[in-house]
Amino acid sequence: MIPGETFVKGTKRAYATYFLIVINTVIYLLTSYNSYFLQISQKYLWEYSFVPVYLTSLDGWLRIFTSMFLHGYPLHILFNMYFLYVFGKAVESYIGARRYLLLYFFSGFIASMTHSAMTFFSGVENLGIPALGASGAISGVIGSFLALFPGTRMSICFFFFIIPLCGIISSTYFIIFWFALQVIYGYLQLGGVAFFAHVGGFLAGFFTTVLLARGVKETLFPDFLYQITSFNYTGYPWYTYKPRGLGTVARFILIILTLIVAIGEVISIYSATTTSHDIYYFTLKADLAQGSSIYSSEAIVVILHSQATSSYLVAPIADDIIRILFNRLFYAGYIVNQSLKNYIGTVYFNGLITIPNLRAPPVQLNLLMNASYNSNGILVSGEGRATTDLLICKGSFCEIQGKWVYNLFTISGVGPVSISEIIYIPAILSIIVTFAAFFVLILKIDREVSLT
Repeated sequence: MIPGETFVKGTKRAYATYFLIVINTVIYLLTSYNSYFLQISQKYLWEYSFVPVYLTSLDGWLRIFTSMFLHGYPLHILFNMYFLYVFGKAVESYIGARRYLLLYFFSGFIASMTHSAMTFFSGVENLGIPALGASGAISGVIGSFLALFPGTRMSICFFFFIIPLCGIISSTYFIIFWFALQVIYGYLQLGGVAFFAHVGGFLAGFFTTVLLARGVKETLFPDFLYQITSFNYTGYPWYTYKPRGLGTVARFILIILTLIVAIGEVISIYSATTTSHDIYYFTLKADLAQGSSIYSSEAIVVILHSQATSSYLVAPIADDIIRILFNRLFYAGYIVNQSLKNYIGTVYFNGLITIPNLRAPPVQLNLLMNASYNSNGILVSGEGRATTDLLICKGSFCEIQGKWVYNLFTISGVGPVSISEIIYIPAILSIIVTFAAFFVLILKIDREVSLT
């Protein structure tokens, strides 16, 4: 579903929107040129993306804003910037650049808060997966557009396979359908996209517009102007002198969807305060000698049951170099090991290890590492080198094909951190905004800023 022209004529040029498009594009080019502009560099991905587990530090909060300017691949930035152009120029034109930028960044901030708050629905392991992109902030712009211009026409194209089917529909239908998909996909736990970030950003933008756009209508369209025009405001054929705001059905659907989101947030924060799981997160950096030296870095989240450190869950690891090394360390017993409590010194391993849940032969690991462990037997820091067999999997069966040699790797661990410690503040902020949007809809306060 691709929107086209919104048929809302602006009052002035949307310079802030154009600036955001340019700066996002430039940053994407700068962060992806090493991979021929096909994807963001791993270095920038892990240093500046938003990772919820880092919210226990100042760096984690700063990443909320740096992540808004990062994009993973060409289509990611293309569609984000296109949606920003379609909806942003109309919104900025009527509320002004400064209010628009405030709305944009606040929506992006709440998007990250909601993404973190809904951890128990998207999967606790997602606390360690980086989130990036401007889509949360842009979702706020879409929410603002709905508050300002409900019912205006817009062109849209659906694609039936590769055949475009285009027409003109109400922007309200399109936006509510899009919002409903974000809520549904979020609860279905579909991977790869932070759908709840879109949800949080949208509600933040809708609510914030009610605060920021008060008085805009009276400034742009004074009553005496209406009195001297025979039909409508000259140059603004879409404007309704007595704006109706959202229709009854549209309002009802939004109220139900917002209530569903609020219930999920309450359940999530309750689950966080009652869970008995602790989180350790590790930063693993490795220099792989394979043809030429290859450097990789990634953050890894390990979730342990606080009463039994043998019960664990490891978040998905994207980078192959890091994943293979971490798995070897983990299954050899050098990440979590009760017998190594408070140990500081050198560990050496040369033998075979079995990787669970794989139909594969045992793999050889040669490891030499200077390591330090805490009182729970969790690795706090380590530095060393390793050589291991490489498994190549075809279908459900894996076989050994070659070796990987790690010239040097370093690993540092932080924890334990309770899940509630990470998501408590994001959940509170997210709930406040969600209920604020809910009451705006219930009390029909959005009609005060609606221009149609």
